[in-house]
Amino acid sequence: MKQLYLHIKLAALSMLLFSACTQDEIMNQANVERPVTDELLNIGSVNVNDFAENTESRVINDSKTVTFEAGTNINDANGDELGVLLIDESGKTYANVAFKYVNENGENKWFNKTNEYYSSKIKKAIAYFPYTEMAVLPSTIEELKEIFINKDAGVKEKDLLVSEATEFKKATMDINFTHAFSMIAFSAEATATTSKNTEVTYSLELSDVAFSIGDKLYTPELVNGRYVCIVDVPQLQKDDFRYFYTVDNQSYVKTINSESPIGIESNKSYTFKCPVNQTGTSGIAAGDFYCVSSDDVLVLPGNAAGIPEGWTCKGIVFHVMDSSDSGSGNEWSTFLTNNQLTEANLPGYNGKHGLVVSLINDNNYGTPTNNIDSWSNCFTDYNDSENTDLSNGYKMTKLLTDNASNNGITFTGLNLHKDETIVGTTSWYIPSFNELKYLVRGKNSGTPSGEGLKYVNGQLGKINGEELSGSIPSITFINNSGFCLMQSDGQENGWHGIPGSEKIRPIFAF
Repeated sequence: MKQLYLHIKLAALSMLLFSACTQDEIMNQANVERPVTDELLNIGSVNVNDFAENTESRVINDSKTVTFEAGTNINDANGDELGVLLIDESGKTYANVAFKYVNENGENKWFNKTNEYYSSKIKKAIAYFPYTEMAVLPSTIEELKEIFINKDAGVKEKDLLVSEATEFKKATMDINFTHAFSMIAFSAEATATTSKNTEVTYSLELSDVAFSIGDKLYTPELVNGRYVCIVDVPQLQKDDFRYFYTVDNQSYVKTINSESPIGIESNKSYTFKCPVNQTGTSGIAAGDFYCVSSDDVLVLPGNAAGIPEGWTCKGIVFHVMDSSDSGSGNEWSTFLTNNQLTEANLPGYNGKHGLVVSLINDNNYGTPTNNIDSWSNCFTDYNDSENTDLSNGYKMTKLLTDNASNNGITFTGLNLHKDETIVGTTSWYIPSFNELKYLVRGKNSGTPSGEGLKYVNGQLGKINGEELSGSIPSITFINNSGFCLMQSDGQENGWHGIPGSEKIRPIFAF
């Protein structure tokens, strides 16, 4: 009996052991691992190594620093996403996990969009940016690079960042990205002088920029003042590598000077200078960029490709009031008289004066009212309020701001600009109808008649300014008729007794 009981006991123990082993084997055969944690896979930090610049010359704008844009929630189309490829012990990629960059309660975080849990199944991971959906998941960085280098996309989408982790023992990842490809860049430089006689180097705008390696032609993209392109080539050789560009209708073809090939490495940027037969432009003209830095001023020529580091662009010059080519040498003194200003606080830029339009719109005029007298009374006793041929916007804006509240009007047209003071200039004000002529039609501004706004919008586009379109309000006021608007095509758009929804675009004089 004892022997029979012992046999039963051993058999039961064997069945238990067999059951446990079988359960593990079944899980392994099904490629299912028991999670070592119930934590979601998450990202602790992300660092990006900038392109290392492989050039002895100074770089004005680097075109190399990556910054991530945060969305408002996990479904926001504007937020950036990175991917993490999860690879098992067999070397096969089984998941492409998307992480969304989201601002939550003022803090930017990476959120696991697919709710992937950390598991001991993960033997290796490849983090990459930007996230891309792929029908066949790559298992190596080289396979991932093949997908990206063949993309028909711009620099941001083609600039693959990668980070590989072979030891994966916790749910939180710290990612250290490097650029998987190389960058080739082209730039031309000129100099300009500030109001305090400091020389500033800036990047010149080029056109028709391209380069060839063997039989393949590449078209670079303008980023931060340099023309850049992502490439995956081992080397550049003299004459096999050529680059082309145009400045002021003069075309150039260049190659490298070195007789020995130049080795090209990933995560490095190679800049090639584009010499030109000029040193910039003299004087000031419509299309120039009015920039400030501390208490100094730089009017950057309109052929600049971007704003130099350390300077802030406040607006675009659209009219010059004392240039010899305007045919109006006394215009500046007339402007001072019309607006009751003095020369003392407006020395100009190296003795030259002009008008500058803001990079952004402000609000509309303010509280609407059916009583046109409320607006008309702001200009009582001012005889020139109806003159459409005077540059007197500063004077009329001052009358409006001084008298609006006395007439029951809440004036909001300069709310976004009213607290800003720019050295050597008037305060921001609403342009008169005559000043809108210069801005929109290009009259006496150095641009062809009717091309003023088109040219100014082109300059605004270079520095991410807000394009001017639709109907633009002026401050000129016809009694019993109201404020005049001008359409972006240069045509008058009637007189509005009651201010509408049109946004004001402020200007200033210097």
